[in-house]
Amino acid sequence: MTLGGGATGATVAGLPAGVTANVSGTTVTISGTPTATGPFTYTVTTTGNTCTTASTTGTITVTPIHAITAGSNRTVCQNATMSAITMTLAGGATGATVTGLPTGVTGSVTGTTLTISGIPTVSGTFNYVVTTTGNSCTVATTGGIITVSPIHTITAG
Repeated sequence: MTLGGGATGATVAGLPAGVTANVSGTTVTISGTPTATGPFTYTVTTTGNTCTTASTTGTITVTPIHAITAGSNRTVCQNATMSAITMTLAGGATGATVTGLPTGVTGSVTGTTLTISGIPTVSGTFNYVVTTTGNSCTVATTGGIITVSPIHTITAG
């Protein structure tokens, strides 16, 4: 913003925590890293001579970064139902993608809960990765290991 007329400074009220205003010459600069989320209506009021002040308002909307609880590891037998892995989404996360799952195991989101479950049909060690989706802020990632033990076999001799 640019000050004019008899204005030699300005006060700014209503900024989110972590955001400040600086006046340098006739320029008002609002900047910083907000630490609170939500809409913040701020007011800039001029200071200077004894004439009538000028003011303007604006809104800064701070959206939350993504968050997710930690993933966990599972060991399961091939072709057996795996006990579910659940994680909670928070912040700006409204969904998630899951990669690296064994065949027969899927991830799904209901509300703020991600559930990984199923019946793995192949054996091996599978490193899965969960990446949140949602608003345009920083995403969160987590993961774990699903170890699928092969089923027993016997060959008649």
